[in-house]
Amino acid sequence: MAADISVHSVEHFAARRHANTQAFWAVAVVLTETVVIAAVTYAAFVAYNYVTYGAIPDHLIYVWASVAMGVLYGGLGIADNQYDLLGEKWNEHNRSRGVATVVLAFVLFLAIGFVGDELTGYSRGTFLVQLVCALAAQIVTRTILWQVVDHARIRGQWRQAGMVMLIMPGVYPAIDVRERLSTRNERILRSYDLGRAVRRPSHASDVDDQLAKIRDECRILSIDAVLIVFDADNMAFVTRAVSALSEIPVRIQLLPVGMMDFMRCSRIGSCGRVRVLELFCGPSSLRDRVLKRGLDLVTASTLIVLLSPLLLIVACLIKLDSRGPALFRQTRHGFNNERIRVLKFRSMSTFDDDTRGEFRQAVQGDSRITRVGRIIRRTNIDELPQLINVLKGEMSMVGPRPHALAHNDMFANRVSRLWRRHNVKPGITGWAQVNGLRGETDTIEKMRKRVEYDLHYIDNWSFFFDLKIMIMTVISKKSYENAW
Repeated sequence: MAADISVHSVEHFAARRHANTQAFWAVAVVLTETVVIAAVTYAAFVAYNYVTYGAIPDHLIYVWASVAMGVLYGGLGIADNQYDLLGEKWNEHNRSRGVATVVLAFVLFLAIGFVGDELTGYSRGTFLVQLVCALAAQIVTRTILWQVVDHARIRGQWRQAGMVMLIMPGVYPAIDVRERLSTRNERILRSYDLGRAVRRPSHASDVDDQLAKIRDECRILSIDAVLIVFDADNMAFVTRAVSALSEIPVRIQLLPVGMMDFMRCSRIGSCGRVRVLELFCGPSSLRDRVLKRGLDLVTASTLIVLLSPLLLIVACLIKLDSRGPALFRQTRHGFNNERIRVLKFRSMSTFDDDTRGEFRQAVQGDSRITRVGRIIRRTNIDELPQLINVLKGEMSMVGPRPHALAHNDMFANRVSRLWRRHNVKPGITGWAQVNGLRGETDTIEKMRKRVEYDLHYIDNWSFFFDLKIMIMTVISKKSYENAW
């Protein structure tokens, strides 16, 4: 027992030391970013006024305004849990969330100043210059800090929190579960298979004895979570395990092994007064739907106005190049498998009527493609008329590309979860397209890969993900690959 107490004390001291080190780094990161935002904001104010007016206002109110922006930024980042150096928001989403936090801090500052009538003499030019400079400073600073923190973690400045995996009876083979959790293998300190450890799993006393031993061992280990992997047939064991392990100060995570493919798109919701696990896809909340629709309307309207001369020129060139209409409509599957008529610039001398099963995809060197058509297909200009579909609400700027009816029917029974692509509106561009997965899908492997990327987009949708895809559509070389 003395040895156990000694081991427990050493582990507890080491865990506390590493936790303190992590907290120190987190505080240092917060203070660094807060100071940088405040300093850059004030420097931008000074530079703008000196260049524009040839003088620098000496009122302290402008100093305090810059400090307030920095504090607002740091506070919002803490509220959003961005400085959990082991969490996913720091490791995966820290850049996009940091940029959003800068914008939100400036908006809040503007709103507070307007309500308090404290912005007299604060020009719009000053505000915009400060915002642009603060955004640039935040991106550079967080990129540097991310590298510094990652280097410190590799050197062992603090230890990544561990976890224990508990596999309930009936979940076989257990090795498959570990392989599916391979990205977290470095965190799994110990794995218990109750189906093997318990001699008679049907006897409650055997299960309770084993759970008591596991609970005692978990007290000694430096962990912050216990992952319970179970199947539908062993809910009684899950209840007993949760009851036993709830006596130790760790998070208890439940993973229904039969639903592993869907857990990445789940969240905790409520039904009445009961908390439930929800499976969702894409922009499901009212806020998300408003954000996405607003982005669609603003972007599509702006592009139609700005590109109207180009659209008119392309339409004239198509008419001069070959006989036929400048535009054509093709029936495709849209949201929830509804049929929509998608607009495109005509790029072929003839086009197939997919509604009669005569659809044929364009291939490299296709003789049906006209001279103008070859250019507009390579530059994605042929898709621009779909901006009208976006304004009508039939499509979105970003989403899985809509397939022709015959195209979907061809792979319906050969590619699993193909129809899940239609859980969101189809898009003019998408995650698959900016990664080079466009053009002809003459093999089932190509279609599976495209569907995989489309489902990744649906399961990981965010407002900033849409912005990223739209930017990549213009600047990424992969967006123009396989365009025949």
